[in-house]
Amino acid sequence: MRKSIRFIIPGFLILIAAGVIIATLLSKRIPNNDSGVIGNTAGNLNSGGLFCETDGTVFFSNPYDDGHLYSMDANCDNIKYLSHDCVSYINAAGKFVYYVKGNTKSDDITMMFRSDLFGVVRCRHDGGDQEVLASGYSTDLALTGNLLVYNTSDGTQSTTASIDIRGKNMTTVSRRTYSNASVSNGKVYYSNNGDNHSVYELDIDKRSGSLFLDGNTAMANLIGDYLYYIDLDNNNSLTRINIITTKQEVLSPAGCALYNVYNNIIYYYINSDSPALYRVNTDGTGKTLIMEKSIASISCTSLYTFFQTTDDETLYRVETTGEPNVQVFYIQPQ
Repeated sequence: MRKSIRFIIPGFLILIAAGVIIATLLSKRIPNNDSGVIGNTAGNLNSGGLFCETDGTVFFSNPYDDGHLYSMDANCDNIKYLSHDCVSYINAAGKFVYYVKGNTKSDDITMMFRSDLFGVVRCRHDGGDQEVLASGYSTDLALTGNLLVYNTSDGTQSTTASIDIRGKNMTTVSRRTYSNASVSNGKVYYSNNGDNHSVYELDIDKRSGSLFLDGNTAMANLIGDYLYYIDLDNNNSLTRINIITTKQEVLSPAGCALYNVYNNIIYYYINSDSPALYRVNTDGTGKTLIMEKSIASISCTSLYTFFQTTDDETLYRVETTGEPNVQVFYIQPQ
């Protein structure tokens, strides 16, 4: 009997150890995303990806704390500090957050000796398990399915690259750079900034681009069945076209410089002698003045839309679909 116990106990301990190892490996596994997943809205990424919402949690770059990564509930409660990285182009899917870091502040200079200034990073929702997926200067990060597409530079050549969510299979997609804000099913839709300003479709896997809409456009975003863009031939009016019926609609007066489409709402900024931020329904009705100032960024989430002006770092918020009562939103550094 005692001899049997001597064999049973070691075997039991081995099983426990194996279970712990398997559990640890599973906890670190990076599961695939659905192919149709995108990491952030095109409108938010056009404003630098400073805010990103997923499953009721908002991840954001805190302007009052050198752009460090924070999170909060959608109602702006439960604010948490997550990372010392100065972050932009935040994307999120599943249990992970992806972002570009640009640690160029003076207190980050020691990071230079660890090659830790720039890169594409993945972490968990609590900021843990940070991993640099791609090093070097990066910008315009967007997640589509299981691919991250971003712009990068080796100091002499700027390129568009892609890498998978595990940090593998890095590929040069193009020897040119584009706005990657509008992504869908492995394709990027963008206004060309070269010889013409038509809208192109860039296939990430095939590494090839093709004409999508002939026109003189800026800041094109494909959202559902509509292509939104600033029409340079119509005094920079915000315009949309139904890609199925080809019906075209003008949504704003002249001078649109920035916009963000969120569900059935659009926030847009008119840059004129009387600069102002407005909100309107996607069908062009319900125009509402939000603030008469020059606007630098517009970030929409389910409950609040956040924006900053060009003259200071003050962060403002307004209910995304509610009353247009603007509030200063201050986040105490943690």
